[in-house]
Amino acid sequence: MSTSIFVGHAKPPSNTVSGQMYTILSVVCEVDMESGVVVAAEFTVATDLAKDYLNRLLSGRNLNTDEDAIVAELEGCYFSGTQKALIQCFRDMAKRYRAQAGGGRPAEPAQPAG
Repeated sequence: MSTSIFVGHAKPPSNTVSGQMYTILSVVCEVDMESGVVVAAEFTVATDLAKDYLNRLLSGRNLNTDEDAIVAELEGCYFSGTQKALIQCFRDMAKRYRAQAGGGRPAEPAQPAG
């Protein structure tokens, strides 16, 4: 099988519905290891609508190239008290993917001393 499962976690704010339901939020992604593309995703959030939205947001996206764009979309389109925790979950999952895939994020080019 060319896919693997990666999971990221974060603590939700206690004053949110998700925070009342879950002590830890998680994102679980099935990722094609040859391409880095998310095949399927699932978040532990309070409503099915939010779960479906977040799954659509991640499915088909490439973890090798789209991480920052995904975070920007979460910041610009997902308005909830759990937004920051979901972004932290996603970043944690992406970090686990990069560690297993054998690559980190590309290093920023060195700036000339000025």
